[in-house]
Amino acid sequence: MVRRVTSSVAALALLTVGLFSTSAITEQVQARPTVPTKQLGSITLTACDEVVISGSKAWCGTMPRPWDPRDAALGHFDLTFAVVLPVRGQFLQPAVVGLEGGPGYGSIGSGQSYAEMLGPLLADRALLVVDQRGTGGSSPVDCDPDGSVAACAKSLGDRFDLFGTKLVAEDLSALISALDLGKVDVYGDSYGTFVAQVFASHHPDLVRSLVLDGAYPITGETAWYPTQGAAMRKAYTVVCERTKGCGAGNTGTMQLLSRLLTKVRKEEVSVRAPGADDKMHNVKLNPQNLNDVAFGGTYGPTTYREFNASLRAAMAGDLLPLGRLVAESQAKIFGEPVSVYSTGLNFAVSCHDYPQLFDMAQPKAIRKSQYDAAVATQIRSDPDLYGPFQIREYLKSDFGTQALCVPWPIATRDPWQIPGPPGGIYPDIPTLVLSGELDTITTPAEGAMVAAQFARSRQVVVANSTHVTAMDDVNKCASLLVRDFFADQGAVLAGVGGKCAAKIPPIEAVIGYPVRIENPGNGVTQTAMDAIDRYLQAVTDKGLGLRGGSWSSRGWGPIVIELYEYRLYQNLPVSGSVRWDYDTGAVTVRARAADRNWVGRWNMYAPGVTAHVRELD
Repeated sequence: MVRRVTSSVAALALLTVGLFSTSAITEQVQARPTVPTKQLGSITLTACDEVVISGSKAWCGTMPRPWDPRDAALGHFDLTFAVVLPVRGQFLQPAVVGLEGGPGYGSIGSGQSYAEMLGPLLADRALLVVDQRGTGGSSPVDCDPDGSVAACAKSLGDRFDLFGTKLVAEDLSALISALDLGKVDVYGDSYGTFVAQVFASHHPDLVRSLVLDGAYPITGETAWYPTQGAAMRKAYTVVCERTKGCGAGNTGTMQLLSRLLTKVRKEEVSVRAPGADDKMHNVKLNPQNLNDVAFGGTYGPTTYREFNASLRAAMAGDLLPLGRLVAESQAKIFGEPVSVYSTGLNFAVSCHDYPQLFDMAQPKAIRKSQYDAAVATQIRSDPDLYGPFQIREYLKSDFGTQALCVPWPIATRDPWQIPGPPGGIYPDIPTLVLSGELDTITTPAEGAMVAAQFARSRQVVVANSTHVTAMDDVNKCASLLVRDFFADQGAVLAGVGGKCAAKIPPIEAVIGYPVRIENPGNGVTQTAMDAIDRYLQAVTDKGLGLRGGSWSSRGWGPIVIELYEYRLYQNLPVSGSVRWDYDTGAVTVRARAADRNWVGRWNMYAPGVTAHVRELD
């Protein structure tokens, strides 16, 4: 679309200055090469330059789908998809379908990650990625991210209840059949595991095998998600126990958090701290904000690395490190188009398919009463469910979504219903469940629950890993197991492979955040690691140091982070560059600090490697 607009504007400009006649323009347009097409099943695909997956241009297409298969009057939308065809040109093995999470993300945007995960399997397989209804290029639900749930539903009009996962599965079934792909192997991550389970249970004739990475149970779960609290407590305990010097002297992470919560419940404190958006923010250190930091650690290593030391600093009177984590947890990606992530689609799916504390067939006032009663009952029966956070503290946080759907309209045409398997039993499909040991949102306990529901299944818990393990897999373990499974399901289910999952190096916790440092070499090393963590947290390509200075980034292979008098310590401004290869873990530091030049090189993924820099002579 952008290219066509640009060409039209250029042609108009030439006509305006009289350099070309209308006929000359027409001849130029006619002389342009036609866009290549390819037939796959009954659908004509078009080469799409804007979608490049695994170094190859994808073939893109759309397929008209009814919003409601039972009511043609509601019209159609175009289901958008992309296909990477086999390198060898022949379909010698089943195609793989990649299903992204959220809900709210389309799958096309993750095509490169799926392709890298599958690697050599794509020599004789196709990869299909689809933007499910309401995401990406498939009529994304465009609701104000800061608006109310009720306003979002109102903006959807008669279609508010037409985004459920069973309809998503019907769309996918129709597309796979139209493309004549036959039985497929399915990889789903996060909410994509939910879609995969619904698709497999309602269309088992189209599924050969399933990989569920960060598995969320469709059946057997409750709206309290009771495994999350225990998973969070265990995750921080594990990280601290596996870091030398962490937790000594009654300073384990949960012990520190409990003591700090006791203080801020009596008197809330605030601090001005750098956020993930290159700005300073006034943030409150209150229970609900700390809850978001603690549970949000599941999305990457940074919070697991920094939480213990930040809590210790806060207890000693330095609120800045912990304030930074709070500010970063509240970051919003400004300007991100709805085609990348749709908050409204998240609402629409959550309020149609997920377990609730109230009856979705009742009006708002009754739901609210039922919700209040359910909360009171839970507090009486298990007040430590999310300990050390109180239940009401959890519910006030961004993580506590139990009240989200109270104002959602009553769906009469397609009522709320958990989309479990027909007859209550999942089909006999080989299933591999991958769970990150430190995942607190789709917990290992939930993964075990999912695995138990399939007759032929295996769960592998990937040590020291967070939410979703095989995509962007720097440890080259879970992704290898996915490939092994798709190549030979029987062998993997029998226990072959996966031994590397127990050998993933632990996340090393930061030992402390002193305001000043006496050893400049150690300070430069820690500053470099802190800059990498900031890159992982950021929503822009630049940001601020903890106590001053700034950084900016460029590139990808490697990522180059430039430091401009970056201060992790008050007395040590550091300038220079940190080069980090995300895929291999190689880090190279060249910096100037304390009137000296420093260099260092290490691999942050290698087990037992100590990061350090040395002074140049």
